[in-house]
Amino acid sequence: MASCPNFSELEQRTYIKFRTILEIPPKSIYDELATICGEDTLSYSTVRRWVSLFREGRTFVQDAPRPGAPKLATNNDKLSEVKEYVKSFPHSSVEEVANYVGISTGSAHTILKADLELRKVQIVTGDETWIQFKPPIRKQDGRVWLKKGEVPPAVCVSDFRAPKVLYCIFFDGLSPVAQIPVPKGQTLTEQFYADVVLPEVEKHYLKRRPKTGTRGLKILHDNARPHKSLAVRQKIKDMGMHEVPHPPYSPDIAPCDFWLFRKLKDNLSGCEFEDRLSLGPAVNRYLEVIPKDEYRKTFENWIKRLNSVVAYKEDYFEQS
Repeated sequence: MASCPNFSELEQRTYIKFRTILEIPPKSIYDELATICGEDTLSYSTVRRWVSLFREGRTFVQDAPRPGAPKLATNNDKLSEVKEYVKSFPHSSVEEVANYVGISTGSAHTILKADLELRKVQIVTGDETWIQFKPPIRKQDGRVWLKKGEVPPAVCVSDFRAPKVLYCIFFDGLSPVAQIPVPKGQTLTEQFYADVVLPEVEKHYLKRRPKTGTRGLKILHDNARPHKSLAVRQKIKDMGMHEVPHPPYSPDIAPCDFWLFRKLKDNLSGCEFEDRLSLGPAVNRYLEVIPKDEYRKTFENWIKRLNSVVAYKEDYFEQS
């Protein structure tokens, strides 16, 4: 596990030790650590294992020596294995790296931090999309079996005049972050983005990481005019975030475009909502039930797509 801004792996174990002494249950300890460390938190199974060890009388937080387990693993072969694994799975934890390569977590941490000089960064990405009160049925869902000569039933198709809401949606490698509807009759302006949208993103991280909030985060959004205004760039700077460069006219490498928005609209296809009040909870509910692993894998897919852009010398490409 990579160290988080506030607790290293050993510090997290120490925290678990003292909370265990106070008879705090494992789930509560895990939730407390997750609030501080975000995606760098020890896994729940690891927290539970350490709680069990401390309850059985263990007093030290370091890894116990294991027969046959390598204590040092800084030879070139191990370095290469770790480097290649992290390149293929950039969201992997130190524990996952150690298990794959067959070394201790301490050795994996040393290779990642000291030898390869890597650090883990968290990216939040967002964009805007229109969602209709009556989303059109997907093409594949509109197909029916017919006898020769039968007339197919009418199918609702997309109508640009249909009632709809413009949503600003953000997510990271763990979960949805913010879903903000633009008020009726308004368009997305740089002022709305700076004064309403970004503060909602900040609110999420202040709850998840009270001590750091958005400081140190990377933000990925496209080159739409409201995103690139001076007011928005200043707001991002004030929040302690840094922008990830995004090539213009490249929806194929924007996670919202190549994954989330398509998935969201497919799920809402065929539904009908009376107004904003009924549409909003449906959007939020669906985003919340997407498994955490899918959010994580989307960023791995994003990196693969970036590598494809480099491989194809930045030519436009489509990838299913």
